[in-house]
Amino acid sequence: MKYIVENDYIIGNLGFDPITISPSENKGYRPFELFVSSLVGCSGTILRNILTKRKYAFQKLEIEVSAVRNPDHANRIEQLSFTAYVQSDEPLTSQLEEKISDLVVKNCGMIQSVIQSIDITFTINSVPLNGVL
Repeated sequence: MKYIVENDYIIGNLGFDPITISPSENKGYRPFELFVSSLVGCSGTILRNILTKRKYAFQKLEIEVSAVRNPDHANRIEQLSFTAYVQSDEPLTSQLEEKISDLVVKNCGMIQSVIQSIDITFTINSVPLNGVL
């Protein structure tokens, strides 16, 4: 990976496409957005893989994230709460939701890299097919 630092943004020349990073959302993706996106990308892929291996048919997966930051310590991320919504014909039991959530956290390398310094929760909610995500 290679990055070029300009005046008010950074361009990362990555394998897929270049990416522009900036503290200004008008000039690129903010570092916080990229950080959270990497955690969602990892955990969402693992969630999909677990459901697929268990032959659990789902129509849609969505993940919402809420964050708590500390403005007194460089706006440090102190807590991230991930809520995954799994839309399918048959809801998961609460025990299975919890078990799969634990597996996602344990097997996501991105989450494991920061779990010592950020309080992270990952919850799964089943949504019926006729329900709205």
